[in-house]
Amino acid sequence: MKTSFKELLNNLKKVCNKYDLENEQLKTQLLNELKTTKLPATNLLIEYQNVLLFVVAHPSNQALLKASEDELNRLSLCLKRMNKANLLKFDNTGLPYTKSLSTFTHDLLNWYKTDKDVSLKIDSFYNGTVSLNDALALTVPTLEKEVISIGYKNNKLLDVLKVDKQHHLSFLLSEFDKLEEQPSVKDYFFNGLHLYMQVLPQSKFFSKAYNRIAIPAPFYHSDIIKQFDQVELLNRKLPKQKVYSTTALKECLKVVKNSLTLLQRETDPVTYLDEKSFRLYELERGISIAIYGMKADRQLPLESYVGYTLFKNGLPAAYGGGWVFGKRSLFGINIFEPYRGGESGYMMCQLLRVYRQAFGVDYFEVEPYQYGLGNPEGISSGAYWFYFRFGFQSLEKELNQLSLQEFEKIKTQKGYRSSEETLLRFTESNIALNMGKGIPLTVAEIREKVTVMISEKYASNRVEAEKNVVKNFMKKAGKIKALTKDQKKVLVEVAFFAEVMDVRAASKIKAMVEMILLKPIDLYEYQKKLKELLA
Repeated sequence: MKTSFKELLNNLKKVCNKYDLENEQLKTQLLNELKTTKLPATNLLIEYQNVLLFVVAHPSNQALLKASEDELNRLSLCLKRMNKANLLKFDNTGLPYTKSLSTFTHDLLNWYKTDKDVSLKIDSFYNGTVSLNDALALTVPTLEKEVISIGYKNNKLLDVLKVDKQHHLSFLLSEFDKLEEQPSVKDYFFNGLHLYMQVLPQSKFFSKAYNRIAIPAPFYHSDIIKQFDQVELLNRKLPKQKVYSTTALKECLKVVKNSLTLLQRETDPVTYLDEKSFRLYELERGISIAIYGMKADRQLPLESYVGYTLFKNGLPAAYGGGWVFGKRSLFGINIFEPYRGGESGYMMCQLLRVYRQAFGVDYFEVEPYQYGLGNPEGISSGAYWFYFRFGFQSLEKELNQLSLQEFEKIKTQKGYRSSEETLLRFTESNIALNMGKGIPLTVAEIREKVTVMISEKYASNRVEAEKNVVKNFMKKAGKIKALTKDQKKVLVEVAFFAEVMDVRAASKIKAMVEMILLKPIDLYEYQKKLKELLA
């Protein structure tokens, strides 16, 4: 009797990350059997795609890579031919020819409206916290404001304004374009509409299987690396960043954005990505890492929120970011589901290496969500120990001592696992990897000083406080060339910083002036000046 698709798939899942000769032969055998087995129109297709993507990202030889790619092509063709009723079951899975349904920001939809690989369609307004009347009251011509004030429901309002249904999305996007100079206002009203969108693939390339960057050559695995010298890796000199043509850069940015849209997610650095800040490093074992900052009007005060996408043999395998401020960075990592069970620790250390050397960071801090707070998967997987093994320690002395005692039990008592209660205790504190001296200053410490100063010195009058701290800073700085709108915003941030930290030295003030000029236009040079200031 022929083995079922489900059984073959389960057997492949068990051996896909094993590289001894016996299991290599078994992988080949299983793929050969699977390719002659009919693909079921069930959720097993999602699992199959995940396993195939793992093998494509971690192939041991060319034949196995080709067999996996052939099966991805067969899977894609199956979905392309599938009837609509069955295809609906795979919405939001990232399988080829399946749609993504979610709410998205105005900026991301504006970006996708010119993408030939997808089309956009409004699905519904669902439980919005603001009405379209409220939003359009800020944008429509004065002569039409009376119509807005009547209080029509969203779709009825569009009918009254005589917007053809096929033009609903283009109308909304163009109206919200008028609020581009007020991004916070735009976001509040657009996001408050809860406009659910269908992102409809027009080709197989909008899918987890085919959303990839070009690579020079695949890396073939002979093992999955678990043990390595992480300190040596973090200090290993980075290669030069990859140089992109304009066209190649656009394609790479598209892959970065698609990787999250296919998960129905957005992060600020991806959505508001500043193309000038984009850097990609091609590293060892088939890993490439892209880092990128945000457009000037979306940047955070003083610190830099720098996003990343990690690629494995060209496939997006992890995403997240670092909140960089001088020598410190808050850090978060999310590994895409198909690539878990691979070289997670090695990937994280490669990411830390990039941030360490691109920005001069030697203090990395991780928040408790990453290892269990409000995250049951983090508790069940013992994610705390993942970080612990690479040098992260709890910031609270008592918890750090407890972790040392627990880890000793893990090493010496066969089969010992920390209890859920203990792992939850660890989430009472952030953890950090400190490769420098002391604990660097945080933006939160500066912010707290600013709040106290405004309260005590200006009776909480923030308008008066801002005017005075800028005036005081300008006295120290002397004449500064005409500033752009974005640079003026940074001036206020820096002026408050100088005031509460009592910065007076001419060299420090000069560094602050250069920070004001650089922050909106050059992420990397800004960080250099910030480090000079904090030295």
